[in-house]
Amino acid sequence: MDNLQKLKNYLNGVLDEPTIRKWIEPLKYIGTLEKTLFLGAPDKKNMQWVKQNLLEDINHYTRKHFDFITKIVPLEEEESLPEAGHDDRKNANHDSRLQKKYTFDSLVQSDSNRIAYSFAHSVSEFPGKSYNPLYIYSDVGLGKTHLMQAIGNRILENNDKVSVVYLTTSDFMNEYVEYTRLSKRSDFIKKYTSIDVLLIDDIQYITKWGGTSEQFYYIFNNLIQQEKQIVICADKHPDNIPDLEKRIKSRFEMGAIVDIFPYDLEARIAILQKKIAERKNIYQNNLSIPNEVIEFLANSIKDNIRKLEGALNRLLGYADLKHADLQSETITLPFAKEALRPYINIEKKAITIDTIQEFVSEKFDIPIEDLKSKNNSPKVALPRQVAMYLAKKLTRNPLVEIGSAFGGKHHTTVLHSINKIEKILQSDSDFSRKVNSYVEFFTD
Repeated sequence: MDNLQKLKNYLNGVLDEPTIRKWIEPLKYIGTLEKTLFLGAPDKKNMQWVKQNLLEDINHYTRKHFDFITKIVPLEEEESLPEAGHDDRKNANHDSRLQKKYTFDSLVQSDSNRIAYSFAHSVSEFPGKSYNPLYIYSDVGLGKTHLMQAIGNRILENNDKVSVVYLTTSDFMNEYVEYTRLSKRSDFIKKYTSIDVLLIDDIQYITKWGGTSEQFYYIFNNLIQQEKQIVICADKHPDNIPDLEKRIKSRFEMGAIVDIFPYDLEARIAILQKKIAERKNIYQNNLSIPNEVIEFLANSIKDNIRKLEGALNRLLGYADLKHADLQSETITLPFAKEALRPYINIEKKAITIDTIQEFVSEKFDIPIEDLKSKNNSPKVALPRQVAMYLAKKLTRNPLVEIGSAFGGKHHTTVLHSINKIEKILQSDSDFSRKVNSYVEFFTD
């Protein structure tokens, strides 16, 4: 029985029907993360009522009997138009460095980013009060920077007197070096401990320079103690950042850690359609893009939304350049393939154990040699089991050959790994969605 059903059974036993109908039924299941069940509230009134009247008792019961808790988060962004021009706004003597195009409204929601979106939205409404720090991680090009800046832009929309600063870790390091060179290190500390919201990107690079890491740790603690909001983005979970100090890692774990999964085909198509609609006034022609071209793009670029958008820009620019030579105002599939030939690999790569190992090595950020080693630590064992599961599902290799490719593992070990992954897939919806996205990467 999954956690959602356990919660429903409990609530049906302790609440009357009108309460369930008015306050519980409107809640929507979002997903699970580790030992937390997330439900989305349709509006602030619903969220606040459940939190004030039910949530403490619910979590006392589910933590004691089932070892999980429930969190209520905003279901989605209310429809609104972004305020123009706030990217250039100075707030409390700080340049926010935000780009106004990054808003919640301009981000396509899907199962891949729904949990991260809900957390980010909650932080933008209640900075310093909900999840602090909020740590968002994903592979490159899946929209974590967009989400981070959407938080900053929304906070400024709600209160333009709040000081919000977005910067990358490289910006932070370079600025610290410059202040140190000018013997103004205390000014650097004063600057960053006086802001209300710090948005810092690419935190995985913080371990490069020891001095910067020390200053970040001090500023981080100072802001948290003042209940100032911190949002952090990275391409890795804190556990997978090499040489990250334990004291910094423990601070990251104080708030919430959420990830963004690779987008499925349906979500990639929705993103392309949204981007096409945004750009239709940029190009002074009536070119139309049929569904088969959109699907070709979505199938060709699966793991990087930034690259997907770049391919669309190239296609539109190429069509605009060649418009006079086109027989019609429709971008055909052959035309799209010609335009994007230098940009994407149209030929499908053969699925082998080697290609699966390369893929899993990159996704889990561990060397291929570890997948073939005798190292059975959790950090290595789970990726190896995932790779064996994918090898069995996507290739025709027998268990003996799969085991041989993973350092001479016995075929019973391979079978055990596959069974273990299948069991996790049935009980963990987030893990299932992630692994299914890996399968889709190879088969779409």
